[in-house]
Amino acid sequence: MSEALLEIRDLHLTMSSFDGLAHVLNGVDLTVRRGEVWGVVGESGCGKSLTGLSISRLVPTPPARYPQGSIRFEGEDLMRLAPHRMQALRGKRIGMIFQDPTTNLNPTVRIGEQLVDVALAAASHDPSLLDDATPQQFGRRRRARDLAARLLERVGIPDAQARLASYPHEFSGGMRQRVLIAMALIGRPDLLIADEPTTALDVSVQAQILKLIRSMVADHDIGVILITHNLGVVAETCTHVAVMYAGNVVETGPVAAVIERPAHPYTRALMAAIPTRDTPRGQLQGLPGVVPDLIHPPPGCRFAPRCDRATVECRARFPGTGPVAPGHAVACYHPVRQPELADG
Repeated sequence: MSEALLEIRDLHLTMSSFDGLAHVLNGVDLTVRRGEVWGVVGESGCGKSLTGLSISRLVPTPPARYPQGSIRFEGEDLMRLAPHRMQALRGKRIGMIFQDPTTNLNPTVRIGEQLVDVALAAASHDPSLLDDATPQQFGRRRRARDLAARLLERVGIPDAQARLASYPHEFSGGMRQRVLIAMALIGRPDLLIADEPTTALDVSVQAQILKLIRSMVADHDIGVILITHNLGVVAETCTHVAVMYAGNVVETGPVAAVIERPAHPYTRALMAAIPTRDTPRGQLQGLPGVVPDLIHPPPGCRFAPRCDRATVECRARFPGTGPVAPGHAVACYHPVRQPELADG
């Protein structure tokens, strides 16, 4: 097994508010290797996006605080890096596709200038990025501009050279999202964090973007964290999946194992809520209850108030994570074992 590209261990994140201290991440563990695409799934508010932002150290501190835990990128703890060293990693070694293109593109600056600035910043740490963009006799800014146009073409924006002169408001929401994807790929990152990268795209463009991400993994042997609500996207694109609930990773494993043989009651509930062609009209199977208050979380397993398998032990203390099959782990005192799946 190859060495880990990213290792998150026992990561805790708290957030101060007027109502009190919210325990947003509660001991997150995740390991990503080169060539792997990890899907991170769960309900809104479960900590998926904050986990991704924490890797890039983009969560403001304060009001956030990390009481314990580590985030190691190729063995180096990002939590201990000086700001200027962390800045050098962002965009070049660690790429980020943000969820909302409306708030992550400067509305007063042309698309080309924004992409060129990112390309030049990445090239300051790796000048070879501009070597194959245009002939060497052209200046760095010209080569950065041509690289930006090539990436816009790669993410499916037609007439890319001309569109570099456009402002963000001249693009549709889906086109702006593709600009953000191009921006994240400029530095040829070793780790790509994609937060809902296909939310604003239609089905055909979504397929194109997911194919692009898979080709990046195959061509450059990178690792990817794909944050999404769409289990169909996970099944189609990812090699592994991590299921999060209320700040905890409750189940991890290869995609086929987790989707076909979910062991945690929460994962099973997510799978049961997906409609199929055989689902009768008006009979969607929802999950009763709500995500717990993270300012006053339950003392034991955070899913226990909504779980039909919960016992006194579940409500008393949080379960450790243990294997249910090779590479497949779950944080549950009463996981669904294989014989139960076969019977039911």
